[in-house]
Amino acid sequence: MPWAAATPSEASSFAEDPARAAHEARIFFAPSIDPYVLACDIGSAPASVDLLRVGSFSAVLRGDEPGEQVLLTDGLHNLRLEVHGGSLVNGPVSLRVRFEGVVGIDAPLLTLRRLVAFHRLGRMPLKLFPPEAHVTRSITLVRAWDAHIAGATQREIAELLLGASRARADWSGSSDYLRSKVKRLLRTGRAMVHGDWRKLLRPPLG
Repeated sequence: MPWAAATPSEASSFAEDPARAAHEARIFFAPSIDPYVLACDIGSAPASVDLLRVGSFSAVLRGDEPGEQVLLTDGLHNLRLEVHGGSLVNGPVSLRVRFEGVVGIDAPLLTLRRLVAFHRLGRMPLKLFPPEAHVTRSITLVRAWDAHIAGATQREIAELLLGASRARADWSGSSDYLRSKVKRLLRTGRAMVHGDWRKLLRPPLG
């Protein structure tokens, strides 16, 4: 299975080349930012795990210390691992999963369940990636903010999001709901680009 290696000069724990298509983006997060990153050690048991040869595109980010960050993705669904004490690149290994305490353990446990199913099926286990209600609103926020920084007026943003005919009819109507909605979107979008994007990594666990 193909994999891509990136050094810290080519990729960071967050940023990716904005020209890269979303389904090809290699985005790495540390466990301190993304609670779904699963921390693992290369173990001494007989090798049984060869994740970079299973089912989905893989990317590896190597740092200065022994170990690497690993991204397994099919373009829509992602699994992120932080591997210590060795590498997944050179073939099968054994993995020892790290858990610390019980607070916040639901997120890495879900990643572990997904990882086990991924290894067994050879593809992402779609049943373990249910639709997330916040995604649609997040996409709307991004579209509104992108239009704003490109110079669009609030009315033009309303037309982009709702369609020109409906926006024009409602913009000057008796209710100011549409103006208020656009203002809320831009206010939230501004907060997102100033750090609130981290909240997107912590959706409620079902």
